Amino acid sequence: MARQVDRSGRGDSDNTAVLLRDAFAAIDRIVPSRLAGRGHGAVRVAHGVVFQHLDDGGTTVSTLAQRAGMTKQAMATLVQYLEDHGYVRRVPDPDDRRAKLVQPTPRGREVLAIAQSLVPEMERRIIGALGVSRWHALRDDLRTVRDLFAVDDG
Repeated sequence: MARQVDRSGRGDSDNTAVLLRDAFAAIDRIVPSRLAGRGHGAVRVAHGVVFQHLDDGGTTVSTLAQRAGMTKQAMATLVQYLEDHGYVRRVPDPDDRRAKLVQPTPRGREVLAIAQSLVPEMERRIIGALGVSRWHALRDDLRTVRDLFAVDDG
């Protein structure tokens, strides 16, 4: 992972966006290692964007790409890999015969369930480090930051 380098040449940064990204990345890296321990070693960090943006009934590659902020081609590559490994399938979209929906297979649903089951553990670790009141404040602050930049109007 590339790190922003400050003028001194050190990788640490006081840039809030970099700190937010690095905190997310640190949490996000735990999921694939836990998945590997449960028989899903083919799933990598990059595949999270597929699972994170997948609707229960299925989602087109275009919509997945838009939600993830990436190109359709890059998303299609991730989807193809997951399809090749049995985690998703593409089925005709009943509302648009030209389109295909990406849906999780039972194996993909297992990955989603495992990832979701890690949330309470992550929350407990954060609460353990910060305490309940600081955890609530952190969550409030993160919502504020999210909302502040949700519509970038300058």
